[in-house]
Amino acid sequence: MMKSSIKQIKLEHKSLMTISSSVYILGLIAVFTNQPIIFALIITLLSLIVATLGVIRLKYLLIWLMIFYLGVYSAMFRISDSDILYSLAPKDATITGQVISIPNSSLTQNTKFFFKVTDIKYDNKELKNINAKILVTLNTESIDNSQNIKLANNYTITGKLRKPFRATNPSQFDYGKYLKNFNTHTVFYANSSDIESIHKDLTYLEKFSQKLNDLRGSIIETHSKILKTPNLEILGGIVFGDDAVAPPDYIKTSFINSGLLHILAASGMNVAFIYGFWFIFAGLFKLPYKVKIISGIPIILMYALMTGLGASVVRAATMITFVLLGKLIDRDANSIALLSLVAFIMLLINPAYINDVGFQLSFVVTLGILLMAPLVIKTEKKNKKHSIKETVNNWILGTALIPLIAQLWVIPIQMYYFNNISLYSIFANILTVPFLSIISFGGFISSIIATIKPIGAQFCFGIDFILNPLLTIIVKISEFFSQLPNSLIVTSHPNLFQVTIYYLLLVFIAIIIKNKSYNRKNIIGIIICTLILLASFIKLPNKNLEVIFFDVQNADSILIKTPQNQYFLIDTGKMAYNTGKSQAEYIIVKYLKDNGIKKLNSIIVTHFDNDHAGGTVDILKYSKPKNIYLNSEFSNTLTGYNIFKYLKANPEINVNFALNNTVIYTEPNLKITNLFADFKSNDEDNENSIITLIEYFDKKLLFTGDAGIPALEKLFNQLPENINILKVPHHGASNVLNEKLLKKLAPEYSIISVGQNMYGHPTTQILDLLKDSKLYRTDKHNAIKAIVSSDIKIQHWDSIKRKFVY
Repeated sequence: MMKSSIKQIKLEHKSLMTISSSVYILGLIAVFTNQPIIFALIITLLSLIVATLGVIRLKYLLIWLMIFYLGVYSAMFRISDSDILYSLAPKDATITGQVISIPNSSLTQNTKFFFKVTDIKYDNKELKNINAKILVTLNTESIDNSQNIKLANNYTITGKLRKPFRATNPSQFDYGKYLKNFNTHTVFYANSSDIESIHKDLTYLEKFSQKLNDLRGSIIETHSKILKTPNLEILGGIVFGDDAVAPPDYIKTSFINSGLLHILAASGMNVAFIYGFWFIFAGLFKLPYKVKIISGIPIILMYALMTGLGASVVRAATMITFVLLGKLIDRDANSIALLSLVAFIMLLINPAYINDVGFQLSFVVTLGILLMAPLVIKTEKKNKKHSIKETVNNWILGTALIPLIAQLWVIPIQMYYFNNISLYSIFANILTVPFLSIISFGGFISSIIATIKPIGAQFCFGIDFILNPLLTIIVKISEFFSQLPNSLIVTSHPNLFQVTIYYLLLVFIAIIIKNKSYNRKNIIGIIICTLILLASFIKLPNKNLEVIFFDVQNADSILIKTPQNQYFLIDTGKMAYNTGKSQAEYIIVKYLKDNGIKKLNSIIVTHFDNDHAGGTVDILKYSKPKNIYLNSEFSNTLTGYNIFKYLKANPEINVNFALNNTVIYTEPNLKITNLFADFKSNDEDNENSIITLIEYFDKKLLFTGDAGIPALEKLFNQLPENINILKVPHHGASNVLNEKLLKKLAPEYSIISVGQNMYGHPTTQILDLLKDSKLYRTDKHNAIKAIVSSDIKIQHWDSIKRKFVY
């Protein structure tokens, strides 16, 4: 009875493609979120319910169920978790193989490229005829050999084989997981003097790829004779992709703050600009319609190849090619169905594309534009041309509305990955669109003609003379908006539920506008969805004392949250190495951003060793705290020099120098006290570490920095008895604790902040002394979280589940 009363849904062909693609993507997401069984149960159960009700034809349900499991299979079995090199790392080794990606010199002292390894030598052993992919980072500081490294050439490289770092902290970027998307599981570090070329005959395809890359380099060199920094880098990014020429840091920062960073990388927008201009250009010569269509396809494909085949360029090039082929046979494709088909094809080829931010941004923004732009911009009906006035109006509406629509659809992804929103991005993009269209086409055409000798260089110079002021205007637009107040708003990290609700809300609004169904029921639905979304961002008050011991390897950084949500940070990890980021920037600041923590009450720098104070300046830049506590007014270290230099330039931060037995903060039932042994000798910097004691009701937590037996015995009478949590001194080094101290302290839990090191931390002596304490180590348990209320709960970070577990 129920079945016969339900009307069967009639599905159009365009809907079938969209649903099929979405179902396949669900299969991929099920695996990449480590929930394949739960997803499979839900999808299978829903299919059974729908089949029983007869709402959708059974054959469609069976096909979609097969497509879902195809997605699960693709993600589980086509992307490996390890390879032979992963099982060998870490090793000092010599590898032989071929460069299989365009060498990227975006970092001033490093060149990176993917390398197909065929042979490896290590520990007087040799493995031959292996097939593994590795990411090589070549240090070119001493000898700049990077320009001689060519795509498809074969080399022997001597260096260090290592496993990429994993996310052992909440909010930390998982480099190993990222590389797995490229079927790569290890990294290799070497100096440019340790690479040797090997001659091998190349295939025709390899020769073509190499020649194309050499051509790109030659074209950029031609442009560089008239275009200077930063205009050269901007044109290079627009025409050849973001690995062509690295922009200066100040330009990259300016474009991030103004919301124009996408300009520095070739994208689908550039593909559209180039084809659009070509179509107009070909029309001036009154070429037949089909000739214009056919001639446009190789231009698009050539541009895609020269950019290095980024996700957004591949998406746009494939879509336009399909549309053009349809035009040749007088078939108009549904845009959303075509977008779904392209996504399906790309993800069939490489399921890991779904994890690529560029892929996500490209498809989401394109979907948003396809859904919403036609609601406002009138499209040309068949056999009816627009008047000049309508054409102009559409152009103005498109220029203004498309950046707005793009920004609406990009916001959740931008917040999810980058923790920010560019407040003036819409206005900056509207102003740059007219200039970008000319630059994209002019730069591409001049680059192609630049290869024709002897007139190519002169033609390129002429076009660059025109483009140069346009590029300067884009720089000025970016600088103007980036310098406005609050140009970049730091946001917390939305979860997948919030992102999903946001996009469902946008789709719901688009459907209502399209169907003009502004009835009460739909309006109430929008209001309810909006309220659910807003409510999901509200955090219930947490009255616990919480302590996170970040895994910063053989270093220290501890974040304390009081019951009244005041935040204290003890130590800041190591400073940046070479041209990289400090641990504070990619671990601690990222965590603060994700959790909406914009202000610290205090930073306590126990002492000026790099492994304790190295990231202090990066923390200060993000969150200027009320107070900073230092153990000395003087430091002869680079770390100390940088801290004092920053504090001098920012006098609003209250600088406090350590005094013994000083209460620095109180709340009801909570007190934070700094202890200080105050050895006068500068040789006793470890023993002069600031020691912090937290007392909460009857619970006691002691944080010792690198202070050991001399400092603790000097402060013996001020140390509490029977403490609950002890941060073990100096990463568990020898002779930092003894039986006398442990008899008094008698810690219930002991936490050692330690990582791979050459000092033997933690020593057997210390581990034996702590045998009666419940011991946690960051090198074994990752980040550690203590929740202190009426009792104490200790959790550790699970890198697979991406959450703290017991």
